[in-house]
Amino acid sequence: MRALISVSGGLGDMIMHLPLFTKFPGSLILSDIYKELFSPYQLDIIWWKENKSVTENILKISLELWKRNYEFVYGTYPNGRRTNLLLALSPGKKFFYDDGNFSLRRLLWLTKVSPGIVRIPIKYPPLRKYTDLNSNLIGIPPDKNFDFKEFSEFSEEAEEKVPYAIIHPTSKYKTKRWDLYKFIEIAKKIVANGLKTIFVLSKDDKEEFKILEYELSKEKADKSIDFLFGESINKIISYIKRAKIFLGNDSALAHIAGISKIKTFVIFGYTRYYHTAPEGAEIIRLELPCSPCYNFAKGEKSVEKECKLGIACLKNITPDMVWERISKYI
Repeated sequence: MRALISVSGGLGDMIMHLPLFTKFPGSLILSDIYKELFSPYQLDIIWWKENKSVTENILKISLELWKRNYEFVYGTYPNGRRTNLLLALSPGKKFFYDDGNFSLRRLLWLTKVSPGIVRIPIKYPPLRKYTDLNSNLIGIPPDKNFDFKEFSEFSEEAEEKVPYAIIHPTSKYKTKRWDLYKFIEIAKKIVANGLKTIFVLSKDDKEEFKILEYELSKEKADKSIDFLFGESINKIISYIKRAKIFLGNDSALAHIAGISKIKTFVIFGYTRYYHTAPEGAEIIRLELPCSPCYNFAKGEKSVEKECKLGIACLKNITPDMVWERISKYI
């Protein structure tokens, strides 16, 4: 029996690993934040409950892992504290990548206190996609023909609105966002060339939604611009799957577009595009010598504090640069 622990990543990690997770012949340990995303799939999942404390989750899940007595347990890369704790307390032989980018105390505890641990050293930062690393870790290739499962009410609704472009102008971290007004400029050009455009925003993007509604009120009135605001991830999947093109920041939704094999453009700043670029996407970035510089151990906020150029790698990308890349696909 095999188990795969992945309770430290974000939505983007979950989406880009879906073609791998759905092929894994064992149990998955995942955060219940992503229950909706995984709801269409018949998978054996042990849920980390976010409304419970770390201690409660560690104890309950560890006991379940020992009860099932797994022979092999894997911790997905990049490693996080929760994944590492569960891995160390799991039964059987345990595999994880060690890039040297975590504390000595944690490393010693994992490798010396926990029996059966198999530490696989890799250079930091590894110049490979996370999906490739984790595929090698568990010895299973991702499903290259993966297709998102859908709910009929969402697919039928999206089908009625084709053709259209999708723009996702936000991301979880504001330092990763290209200027909203530049996205508005691009949207107006797309519409002027005869293609309807749908903006996708999360329920936390209230201020951005207000700005877009105001700046694009004329286009909204003539139905050349529309919005998906605060909708379910499965509804968003249905819309992105049918888009003519996708344009957005380095964010979770770009992976839906890449996996769905639609024409995908992603604007990257300081983050490591060679780790998280969506499948088949065209990357729009400046070739600054200091970029990418992101260290996930420090976090996104540290970039804003430490960057002496004011995140020029992202802010100096112009609408003309982006339009030049996407215009031939409109």
